[in-house]
Amino acid sequence: MKGFVVVNADAGRTLRRKPAALRAADVLDCSGGFHAGDTIHVVVRGGDGGQGVIATGIVRFDMAALNQLKPHAVDARSIAGAGDEAVVAIAGQDLQLLWRPGQ
Repeated sequence: MKGFVVVNADAGRTLRRKPAALRAADVLDCSGGFHAGDTIHVVVRGGDGGQGVIATGIVRFDMAALNQLKPHAVDARSIAGAGDEAVVAIAGQDLQLLWRPGQ
């Protein structure tokens, strides 16, 4: 694994039910110097600040590019159905959940 992205609690709740795309708006932080195409850890940060690894995935952006997208990303709820693939950080089919969804 080349690094990690930390996503918000809403994205984490979705991933606990089913594999889903992670968008730039879901990303709170990232580290590790990864590049587009690298496999990274996906970490969820809960409302209480606790964190846990939930999945691995193939990221579509370099870490530097993803960090640039974060401040300009709109609220995740407003783009969830927008279909703009340019803001997808990790596609749903490129995620490997660490447990079966719905558990």
